[in-house]
Amino acid sequence: MSLKPSPAPAPAADTSHRRRRAPAIAAALALACAGLTAPAAAQDRATLSSFAPAVYADGLQRQYLVKNGRIYLRTEPNWNDWQNISAAFNGSRLVGSGEITAFDAERYNDGLLRQFLTRGGRVYRRIQAGTDTWQAWENIDSAFSGTGDGRIASFSVAVYGDGLQRQFLVRGGSLYRRTQTAAGGWPAWEDISSVVHGACGSESPITSFHSALYQDGKLRQFVVCGNQVLRRTEPNWNTWENISGLFAGVGRSPNPRVDEPIHKRVMVIEYNPTIEYRLNGQRIDQPLNQAMGWRDPRVLEQQYIEFIEQASDQVVQYTIAEHLRLDAFPPRTRNPVYTDERYQRCLADEPDSCPREEDFDYVAALRDYGVCERANRYEIDELWLWGGPYFGYWEANMTGPGAFDTNGDPIPHTLTGCNVKLNIMGFNYEREPERMLEDMGHRVEGTMQHRFADQWRNTYGPPPASMPGPNPLERFTMRGFDVGTAACGNIHGSLNAPTFDPVNNWWGYDYTNPHRETNTCDDWERYPDLTGATTTNDCSKWGGPRCSFPDGHAAADRGWHLYWLGKIPNFVGSYGGVHNDWWWYVLDWDAAVATPPGR
Repeated sequence: MSLKPSPAPAPAADTSHRRRRAPAIAAALALACAGLTAPAAAQDRATLSSFAPAVYADGLQRQYLVKNGRIYLRTEPNWNDWQNISAAFNGSRLVGSGEITAFDAERYNDGLLRQFLTRGGRVYRRIQAGTDTWQAWENIDSAFSGTGDGRIASFSVAVYGDGLQRQFLVRGGSLYRRTQTAAGGWPAWEDISSVVHGACGSESPITSFHSALYQDGKLRQFVVCGNQVLRRTEPNWNTWENISGLFAGVGRSPNPRVDEPIHKRVMVIEYNPTIEYRLNGQRIDQPLNQAMGWRDPRVLEQQYIEFIEQASDQVVQYTIAEHLRLDAFPPRTRNPVYTDERYQRCLADEPDSCPREEDFDYVAALRDYGVCERANRYEIDELWLWGGPYFGYWEANMTGPGAFDTNGDPIPHTLTGCNVKLNIMGFNYEREPERMLEDMGHRVEGTMQHRFADQWRNTYGPPPASMPGPNPLERFTMRGFDVGTAACGNIHGSLNAPTFDPVNNWWGYDYTNPHRETNTCDDWERYPDLTGATTTNDCSKWGGPRCSFPDGHAAADRGWHLYWLGKIPNFVGSYGGVHNDWWWYVLDWDAAVATPPGR
């Protein structure tokens, strides 16, 4: 049966019970900050920024594509097998900071490879040390003097048939080249932007340029501009051909029903104050997360990015445009700013001396760090806040014109200066990545409740006695104890809860519940053409066969959140005036509602 829209909305549901406090943390001066990536157009869903081929010592060609801040690799002859290799440069192995915009490799005359990573407007190089070993990455920006002070988008090297290197730099929308002399020296950089003007036009800025000598002895040159990849082959230097179609499927689901990726850039503000304590009589000064033995925010955010991309079948693709670490406690609106002593006392007797309000001073933070200015220029799309327990953040909220409750109070745009909607997430580095997934789940619920005229009658309280004409959100979140057949429940995990029993915690957070419940959750993979097909399962559906055992809780916790988020409709087309890709509303409300359904 096809999903039918509700004929008339009911009064808005009370959602106060799902506004759980999400932490924040501490300190005053910026320790590190990565530059922002050049913005795409306001409603671009994807960004293709670089393509680079390279012939390795084995005679086989590798091709590197940078799309949505991710590096993809394919190796001859397996041209249909693109692999995402971005993990090698992120998380605990982080190289630089900011969005990746280009990657290049070249084998020099000494037989050793060099690899070049352009990230956050800076260029990093590593040199091959052995067959499978590499020297450390190093920044080489000092090599680019004389090329202006614009943002670097890409750097590449090519060894031509004469044995001499050519180096190409794209900076501030201009293309520069320098050619190695026979004696091994380097002359000044020269601006050769006119070489690609006929290919790119005046309104499509250059984002990368690569040149490669193929096995047939001919040079190929590749320029990326306006999300298009163009190629010309020696000796036909006046003929550029568009080869972008070769890369259309890279980084997106092979399922034709699944919508194209949505690429969003994130600014991160990490409040992480230095804490003083004594150990064996010695004074120790460490960032709060390290002093308390908590998690690394950069590792957590990369895990979250990968989990959300996995759950959404590659529809949701985040990149970190800037990560600002502050050695300070966060500003508050109704409580004094923590001192070391006050915060450590809070942790020692929590929650007795800990403020429980969500009173982080969003207005001060957004103004102090120019968040809205960057959002208004489309340099960033979201703000993520990092902190510890009791830092006063909402898990998810919003500012900008028409901002609404995604799981926290909206912030008036007249106070923040945001002229576009800005989603804000509040994360806690004391906790595991599953809590970040839960935060996103609430944001999905809040956003789609707004889409369906604020009607969500089966939220987190007792089941309604009746629920005529349920809308798609209400049908999706049908719980085990709601009227009718269960569907996927809410993000708290009430799919297979047979009764509403908060005393015994049989209403949510029951990821290890062994009760077997008949439900239609898997049928939502057919949305909007729901058939009503049911399955009967328990927690082993998402947590494995030992989900109800004590050692199975962690797997069931993560498994549940990935399972639930994985059922959020992410499909092309529309039904009943609503896009079949709910993630579009969650990530870019204004673009989604401005695009006629059925696009």
